[in-house]
Amino acid sequence: MNSYLERSEQLLGKAKIKSFEKKLVLVVGVGGVGGTALEGLARSGFKKFVIIDSDKVDVSNLNRQILFTSADVGKIKVDVAKKRLEAISKDIKCEAICEKVDVGNLEKLLKHKPDFIVDAIDFVPGKLEIYKYALKNKIPFISSLGMGNRIDPEKVTLTTLNKTENDPLAKKIRHDAKELGLDLKSINVVFSKEDPIVKLPKPSSMIMVPSTAGLLITKYVVNTTK
Repeated sequence: MNSYLERSEQLLGKAKIKSFEKKLVLVVGVGGVGGTALEGLARSGFKKFVIIDSDKVDVSNLNRQILFTSADVGKIKVDVAKKRLEAISKDIKCEAICEKVDVGNLEKLLKHKPDFIVDAIDFVPGKLEIYKYALKNKIPFISSLGMGNRIDPEKVTLTTLNKTENDPLAKKIRHDAKELGLDLKSINVVFSKEDPIVKLPKPSSMIMVPSTAGLLITKYVVNTTK
């Protein structure tokens, strides 16, 4: 039987795909952005993951979060995500942690130093903890910024935090990161240039924008992994 990575190897070369197997990727947040990024990385040949998320699957997630179906409503997200990865390949190893990343607890959640970190949470203190941890330990990382209240996937792009615009979440993070003395040019992000739709009763999203962000994250990790 041919490997499920055969066509990836044709595109990138067997050595490149082989290099992915040795990398441990930490994905924090497995919702609309993080779930697509996680699946993209698993299908690209990465086989070692730690995933962190404190949520359960809600019916409102099903319009955009690619990992989940109606049969998963009420289940712990990281447990469902782990089973999905293992269904893609028996060689994939995944540690699932059902906990919220907050101030001071990230290092406690990690038993091993990851080779790459994907940040796909909305909680600003948690995001800043990830930035500090990654920069302190010289771990490559990428962070997703605001994808809610937007509908145009063509406005999603990769850049660094200092070059973001039209994003209230990015503005808050830029301010707080500066207060912590972090170098904004060293924080790689995916963000949307689209002006968010305002005056909605609650934050809203469809699959186009968050999944585009997740695939751009996959692209970034694939391209920068050696």
